[in-house]
Amino acid sequence: MYTLIEKLNERKKYLEMMLANISRGLAGSPDGVLRLSTVHEKMRYYQVLSQDGVEKKKYLPASEKELVKKLGQKAYLLELKRKIEIEIDEIENIILRGIIGSGESVFHDLPVQRQCLVTPYMVDNETYAQIWLKRNWIPNEYRKNELIYLTKRGELVRTKAEVLIADTYFDLNIPYIYEMPVEMCNGEIYHIDFTALQKSTRKVVYHEHMGLLDDSGYRRDNMQKLDLYRRSGIYVGKNLILTHETAGSPLNIPLLRDNLRELFC
Repeated sequence: MYTLIEKLNERKKYLEMMLANISRGLAGSPDGVLRLSTVHEKMRYYQVLSQDGVEKKKYLPASEKELVKKLGQKAYLLELKRKIEIEIDEIENIILRGIIGSGESVFHDLPVQRQCLVTPYMVDNETYAQIWLKRNWIPNEYRKNELIYLTKRGELVRTKAEVLIADTYFDLNIPYIYEMPVEMCNGEIYHIDFTALQKSTRKVVYHEHMGLLDDSGYRRDNMQKLDLYRRSGIYVGKNLILTHETAGSPLNIPLLRDNLRELFC
């Protein structure tokens, strides 16, 4: 069900984008509507204006070809707008009925006292995210003394940049886990900086921040690590986000926020 709802939401988002385009297309449209008639097998075009409930029809000769086209485009956009608004209403009704009547709602509607007694088979996206966040994993014991910076969520991370990244996920209500262990193709366990969940698709996306790119040894080590990630099925363009900074180029948080909002929200 959640996959169907996600597809419907994607369609709704596309239609809403189309409505915005239509509004821009209608801006500056000529007054009135276009009316066509055939006289002696020749098409004639008229601009019909309405004032105080009275229609006034104006013949448009060939010299008014551009006005005819603009009125024709206006009529098309208005009809398209009407049909899109109907489809959006239908999608919203389907989503509402689907959420209320779906199997996912059974666990969601249980009292908390009963939820804790149940291992759910079907859950909605929000409940899935909550369960995902509560999963148990072995924390990273490497240099634990470096965990000194506090995030908004109340956890300790290693750098100020990681605080900014974690807080951006938190502010956008994107579920994330800091340094969750991930097994690589060679059997080694890596603790990737952030593991985030795309709630609408339940897709896991990894996020590695490279904060010392001025250092040649650091760059070399990270290039080797990225090679291992790719061999393990983790790569940019599929399920890996890369951010970086240097002494002269700090982490761009507004850009990161825009990118995360586009990817997850």
